[in-house]
Amino acid sequence: TATFDTATKKLTWKGSYKDLSGPATAAHLHTGEAGKNGGVAVPIAPATSPLDGSATLTDAQAADLLAGKLYVNIHTAANKGGEIRGQLMK
Repeated sequence: TATFDTATKKLTWKGSYKDLSGPATAAHLHTGEAGKNGGVAVPIAPATSPLDGSATLTDAQAADLLAGKLYVNIHTAANKGGEIRGQLMK
């Protein structure tokens, strides 16, 4: 789950995952529409489950979030490009 304060542009998230092919090597928020890959927007550290954190987004990142163009990507050694993905939706 995630909440976004439009006044401060602070995005706060909590989530969990399990049953990956191995330990998570990294976790990020990426820009990109559903089904399309994009670049890293915000690192999530540590990448261990449960994920719990926050970041202040730039104006461009906030616009992408509100347009449904941000997703969470969890990376593993076996799946360096990302093993699981979750699109952030309103």
